[in-house]
Amino acid sequence: MPQRPVPACPIRDGDPCSLCVPGVSGPQDCGLVYLVTSDPELRAEWAARRHTEAALKRERRCTA
Repeated sequence: MPQRPVPACPIRDGDPCSLCVPGVSGPQDCGLVYLVTSDPELRAEWAARRHTEAALKRERRCTA
């Protein structure tokens, strides 16, 4: 029996979408995702954090 894919939360990198907002079916209709992606300042901060986290992950892999 095929398994359904688990939607990932685009805000919390690496976490599955926990459907933390009632009535939401995934990231595509999540109010938090909409707010972060539609606000230029929040979007820039979110991108900077993702960049920093990715750099830390790469650094850990290189030192391991």
